[in-house]
Amino acid sequence: MPRIHLVSNLPGVGALGDHLRAAGLGPTSARSADALLVLIDRPLDSVEQELLDRARQSVPVLLAGPTVRALPVDSPLVEASGLIPGRAVPPHVLALSTGPDGGQVAARMGEFHPYDSWVLPDKIADDVERLLLVRHEMAEYPVCTWRPSTGLGMFTLGTTASTLADPAYHRLVGRWLRHALGVRDAGPIGVGLLATPATSAAHQAALDATEGLNLVAVSGSEPGPDGTVRGYAEADDLVADPEVRLVVVGTPNNTRAQWASRALEAGKDVVIAAPFALSTQEADDLALLAAARSSLVVMYPQLREDPAYRGLRAAVRRGAVGDIFSVEVTRGGFNRPSGGWRDDERTSGGLIHERGFAHLDWLLDLVDEPVETVVATTHKRVWHHVTNADHARVLLRFADGAEAQLVLSDVLPTPTARLRVLGTAGALSADGPAGVPGGGADPLAATEPLTLVTHDGATTRLPLPAAGGSPFYRDLADGLLSGSPLTPYRVETARKVVAVAEAATRSAAAGGVQIGPA
Repeated sequence: MPRIHLVSNLPGVGALGDHLRAAGLGPTSARSADALLVLIDRPLDSVEQELLDRARQSVPVLLAGPTVRALPVDSPLVEASGLIPGRAVPPHVLALSTGPDGGQVAARMGEFHPYDSWVLPDKIADDVERLLLVRHEMAEYPVCTWRPSTGLGMFTLGTTASTLADPAYHRLVGRWLRHALGVRDAGPIGVGLLATPATSAAHQAALDATEGLNLVAVSGSEPGPDGTVRGYAEADDLVADPEVRLVVVGTPNNTRAQWASRALEAGKDVVIAAPFALSTQEADDLALLAAARSSLVVMYPQLREDPAYRGLRAAVRRGAVGDIFSVEVTRGGFNRPSGGWRDDERTSGGLIHERGFAHLDWLLDLVDEPVETVVATTHKRVWHHVTNADHARVLLRFADGAEAQLVLSDVLPTPTARLRVLGTAGALSADGPAGVPGGGADPLAATEPLTLVTHDGATTRLPLPAAGGSPFYRDLADGLLSGSPLTPYRVETARKVVAVAEAATRSAAAGGVQIGPA
């Protein structure tokens, strides 16, 4: 993989460097680098000629963030870039679009609306590739460019702390580097879907919307009317299909580890829908098998794509509530279970695994500390035609003293979907629509903005992010096609949730004793 050298004096640039390193794009010394990336807010002085010399030696030099406006007008780097900068447009929310030469850079870009300033170009040479554009005063202007003839590129976004910290920006910078280095994505990947009819629809829609992932086979659900997707009566035949490189496992919970193992043994990469596994032993066995086969196994955490959760998580990461010390999730209503496999304790793993796993994933994602103790209780009082509990409460205590509570119920008088976070600077809450029934593993389905209340009494309504595509499948395609990091979804992350769900199930079975996760 190519190596890059990052030159920067900007605070907060470390997250960008970490992303590039995880994507196999660095770091290395300036002398041995395959490309140079510069984000700096002061004149480069004597370094300018050195950078120009490296570009002439076929080493791409990419100038990002405030670097362009720190250069003098007569800089040889400006001339070599082919883009004569004009005035800087004041910071505002931007909508990026794909330029005529930016298909590789913008692949799977999704919705990215940074709050940033950018440089309005006065003149652009004819041989400059226009990769990413913004619309301004009835015209489109490039904010990301590459000039193959001189080896210079400019990306004038990255001047605000929020953009510099945004993973979407890191991703675009990485793809810009790959474009300049002539590194292209691998070809599309054939995907096979092992799922029940009830679980397959969401996966099929997400796969259809993700460039680079082609659904070619299904088992356990309808293949679709157009004839491009093969249907297999036997799941083993799908696993053996040579055109299937990636297998998505959404079978009943107690069979997921078995089918994932078979797919890994066949040399496939594997996605397992949450709940990932019913025990830490299953998770550990899958991790060892994937390593032995040099294959990938990841968890699809469907509720992380809930717009309300995404908005709340982003606000927490910005420090809106200070240091978190309490998180509460309540989900349920007075719902008669249908009696399918999801309500059967042996098949689903029980209420905590089936309907609590995705919410436990929320809790562990929000509080980035080890879980020290788990206490859980369940009640079986009303719905005796099924074996899963009617009501469950899980209490977590983290290493830093923070606490979290999850309540799942089919006997709540009023349907409730609530996520609340309390921190040292305030509280943040997301609520689903009142009176709307839903299962415990459903999204919050919030339609109203998030509510932030700070300790000075001020209340702020935070809009929900736009729903669009599947961030998971987009990231998965990036990981498989271009080597981008998949850390949030890897088996190591999934195992932590499995361990907590396993400990909670054991605690409830023992009458609510305190247990440490394995």
